[in-house]
Amino acid sequence: MKDFRKVLSVLFLLAVLSVLFMGADVPADYVMCASFGPVLWPAGADNMGGYKGRIAFIPETSVSVVPTLPKEAKATADFVTATGAFTFLESGGKPTPIYATRATVGYKAESQGETDCKSYKISGEFFHPGKKVEAAAFARQICNTPGYLIIEDNESQQLIGQPGYPCTVTASFDGGKAAADKRGWSFTFEADSPAPMIIMGTPIDIDCLLYTSDAADE
Repeated sequence: MKDFRKVLSVLFLLAVLSVLFMGADVPADYVMCASFGPVLWPAGADNMGGYKGRIAFIPETSVSVVPTLPKEAKATADFVTATGAFTFLESGGKPTPIYATRATVGYKAESQGETDCKSYKISGEFFHPGKKVEAAAFARQICNTPGYLIIEDNESQQLIGQPGYPCTVTASFDGGKAAADKRGWSFTFEADSPAPMIIMGTPIDIDCLLYTSDAADE
C-alpha cells in the first residue's frame, strides 16, 4: 500500500512539473482571447436599429495607409476598433460620399469557416434613387474596384474592409414598371473579416464630404 502511494505521489509530481514546463513555452498569442470582459446590458439603454442614409467609399488603390485593427489587443475595445486614419496617395484625396435612401442601409456579420478556422463574412446593402449619370458612372467604376466602405448609425461608424481583405461592391439598376414603382440603384457589399464589426476609432466627417460635394456641383 505504501509503495502504491509513493507511485501516485511521483506521478502527481511529474504531472505538476509537466504543466509548469509546458506553460512556460506557451506564446502570448495563444492566450490573447483568454481575458473575456463582462457582456452586460444597462436597463433602459437605447437600441434603435438601422443605419443612416449616408455612406463613404475609398478605393483600395487610392490610399497608402488604412485604419486597422491592432495586432495585439490590450483592451476589450481593441478587438473591434480600428486605429489610425486613411492616407491618400494624391494630395487632396478624400472618400467618396454616397446618399442612400432612408431605411435601406443594411449590415450583417455571419460566422464562416471550419473548426479552428472561423472568421466572419460581412455583407450588406443600400439603395440610391434615380438614374443620374453620376450614379451610373459610379456603378460602372465600382464594379471591379475593391476598397473600403464606411457606414454609420447613432453610436459609431463601421469600417468594412481591411488591407488584403477589401470590401467589394456590386450594383444593379431597376427602372420600375409603373409610375409608383421604386427606381434606382441597389448596391450590395461583402468582405471577409476576423471581427464581426470594425469600429472607426477616429471617425471621418461625412457631413463635410456631403456638403463640400453639394457645393462643388452647384
